[in-house]
Amino acid sequence: MFASSTTLMYRKPSFADTTDTTTITANLNDIDWNNTPKSLGLNTERMCDGINDSIRESSWLVTGLGSPSYFSDGFLYQSDDEDEANVRIRGYEAYCRWINNTRYTGSSTTKPQCDLICCSVTAKSTITALWRLGYDEKRSKVYLSTFITSNDQGGLVISQNDKVLIAKNAPSGAELRAKCNWYSCMPESLL
Repeated sequence: MFASSTTLMYRKPSFADTTDTTTITANLNDIDWNNTPKSLGLNTERMCDGINDSIRESSWLVTGLGSPSYFSDGFLYQSDDEDEANVRIRGYEAYCRWINNTRYTGSSTTKPQCDLICCSVTAKSTITALWRLGYDEKRSKVYLSTFITSNDQGGLVISQNDKVLIAKNAPSGAELRAKCNWYSCMPESLL
């Protein structure tokens, strides 16, 4: 469901429970990284729908079980997270494998949760997602991910930049949703 402002579109997420990543079997070898057909020609709003839906289905921001159909072959990932050594990775498969090895860690009872708060088109060719990575009440972070699409690449995502907004003891998903500006995906008055 979309509502529009003058030039930007946003999607207000459903408030159903998010994916429980403890039930996901993270087998990256089951993904056909090189032969998955690309979702070419989608406008930014439709690409935002695809990104939103794929995050909710597989929690790939935490599990690494990505959707290569939305990402260009030259995809570049960057993060300012000090715990992740300010990483820079070229290639979507390499990024997903790194995510699986870095974020999807712990015992089967403490696998992290990916709680997508907001996923919106925030500028031309820009999709922004606000999400919470949580292991438990005390170990949690809030990220703002920015996805850049390119018409030269058929509308596919060419880059993703993760910025840590809250480094530890993040508010709950419900609190973030209550304070979220749906046009910018920024949690008002929490930063």
